[in-house]
Amino acid sequence: MKNSILRKALAMGLAAMLVAGCGKTGGAPAETPGTSGTTDTAPAADGGGEESTGTDYLDNEPLRIATMPHQMGITLYYADKMGLFEQAGINVEMSMFVGGAAINEAIGAGELDGAISGLASVYALSNGLVRMVGEVDTAGTDCLMIRADSPLAAEKGNIEGKPDMYGSAELLKGQELICQVGQANQFYFTKYISQFGLTENDINFVNMEDAAGAQAFMSGEGDMIGTKMPYMYEMLKDGGYIIAASVGDATDILIKDCVIFTPEILETRREEVKIFLSVIYDVNEQFAADEELRAQTINEFFAENGKEVVDEQVAYEMEHCMLFTKDTLCTDDYFMGDGMQSVADFYGTTGAIDPDRVDNVYKNYDSSLLSEVLGGEVKAFSK
Repeated sequence: MKNSILRKALAMGLAAMLVAGCGKTGGAPAETPGTSGTTDTAPAADGGGEESTGTDYLDNEPLRIATMPHQMGITLYYADKMGLFEQAGINVEMSMFVGGAAINEAIGAGELDGAISGLASVYALSNGLVRMVGEVDTAGTDCLMIRADSPLAAEKGNIEGKPDMYGSAELLKGQELICQVGQANQFYFTKYISQFGLTENDINFVNMEDAAGAQAFMSGEGDMIGTKMPYMYEMLKDGGYIIAASVGDATDILIKDCVIFTPEILETRREEVKIFLSVIYDVNEQFAADEELRAQTINEFFAENGKEVVDEQVAYEMEHCMLFTKDTLCTDDYFMGDGMQSVADFYGTTGAIDPDRVDNVYKNYDSSLLSEVLGGEVKAFSK
């Protein structure tokens, strides 16, 4: 949030350790507009990266950053709440949006500078509105669910290699599928039914946001639902519902939540963005090392956003949603944005994204900032 005397005082008492370096420095992805920073340097990661000059940017306009009330927003929420951005020398204004489509619209309207967002970022990337500069976690608890007494519950293992996934082409035709249209769950459904040879023309989407959709489904509306925590856990605990497909089985993609910024901000305020990334990934490191802190933060974050959860739900969330840290990012088999590009490739075949814009997605990846922050190479996906 905007800087204040109280927040500065709070921040003064905090110690922010920055992530450790992990390899050689990488460059910016090819075919993206160039970035240029100031001569000032960001706070250094212990053991690597650039040295801090002690410069701060607290007199600058805030970086306007949005997220959503899901797992992806927990790191940003904690950093903002604890005053870590101010301590690191940048001014950040955090806002909460109900979905990624609304975030894209706000970025397009010039109302946001960046976001920690999800799959809907693929549209903004394909249109060049933003560049991806990092990934924070996996969407491990997203899933498609059916009622235990649904005819689909008798159709299991019909897709080779997926013994736990339910469904059949015959029964899925004409079904009413509840989800937020234009959000990740619509993509999950589209990929899921494509495995049975079906398209969106064969089913009917019922457009509802997550909370209203879960309530409607549990009241008897619709045939399937695309949902996430804490709603999917409530259904599992109820006992009358089944996970028809995990996000992995539905899509064959590791879905990851990403950090995005506008090209203009990366060109004019690169060092501030690097400091922002330092804080975010330091918090991920803290959460990875302290499960109690992570659990407490999840509880607080969900409660402040109208989602009352219990300890078992939080434990389930933490087990199934992987945080990205230096140990993940600086490995030979990690490629930032590989999942997002797979989404774009699929959307290019369905017409949801203009085929001529599909490759704009990976061309708008820039892992160079994170490489500089960590003092090591973070590879971005490319074809």
